[in-house]
Amino acid sequence: MYDVLCVSDCCCDLIFQGLARVPEAGTEEYCRELFMQAGGGANTPMGLARLGSRTAYLTAVGADDLGAIVRADLIRAGVMPDLFQQAQNSRTWVSAVLSTPKDRAFASYAGTDVEVSRSQLEELVPQVKWVHTYTCYCERFPFLTEVCRRAGVPLSLDSTFGEEVSLGEVQEMLSQAEVFTPNDREACLLTGEREPLEALKRLAAVCPNVVVTMGEQGSLASLNGVMYRVLPPKVEMVDANGAGDLFNAGLIRARLKNLDPRDQLRFAAASGALAVTYPGGMSPAYDPGLVESLAKQAEVREL
Repeated sequence: MYDVLCVSDCCCDLIFQGLARVPEAGTEEYCRELFMQAGGGANTPMGLARLGSRTAYLTAVGADDLGAIVRADLIRAGVMPDLFQQAQNSRTWVSAVLSTPKDRAFASYAGTDVEVSRSQLEELVPQVKWVHTYTCYCERFPFLTEVCRRAGVPLSLDSTFGEEVSLGEVQEMLSQAEVFTPNDREACLLTGEREPLEALKRLAAVCPNVVVTMGEQGSLASLNGVMYRVLPPKVEMVDANGAGDLFNAGLIRARLKNLDPRDQLRFAAASGALAVTYPGGMSPAYDPGLVESLAKQAEVREL
């Protein structure tokens, strides 16, 4: 029925784009542009849909004005709305994104959580080719990894770890995933290593395919035991919001197309790079043809 099933909460991003700096307490800064659009967990399914994957999204959309914006953006991107949950009086998650030329900060409100049952997943998962979620949802719904494993459906995990989580605590979860994509800070905190490459080696001993993303420095990857250094195409950075999410969308799409591992990493790097050329996680500027073009400029070498 679907190519990909994504599972997560989603939010409405209020993007204060073009700030010179994140304001200090008691001060005020003015941004150049203000955007309001679907973001957070919605970025990866929107990216997958734009790339041509038939994508379902199991999420909760608030029964409020912000929820209407999120729902419209998801449908506009091509995400199948069949699994959107919307309870009466439910609230939408919101993130105020304070975006500077070098980084960003967030002030967020947690709205109504997505609800997932084992029986629902047991019906859905055998109908898809891939499942994508974040580590925190495997903690909230521990049967998710088991359902995917029994159905023989690959599971990819993005990271939401805090400093208090150790690798030993999540090793079983990661061992059942097909792909794990933490950023460099998350990978180092999780493993206790100081260098991303050493963290990658530790994680690759647990999960068969690991990519450690490092922003504009590219990424390090271990795919089926082979390690790679990935240099992204050079683009003019506008806003880093959603870059990791769309890196994931590109990687999943490339794996579904059974591309060569190097081409998988090129395509993922191009997808993430394109995401930083416009404000927010998703935009009409995110075009599959541009991803294909940028992928030719990405450099991948074996370590």
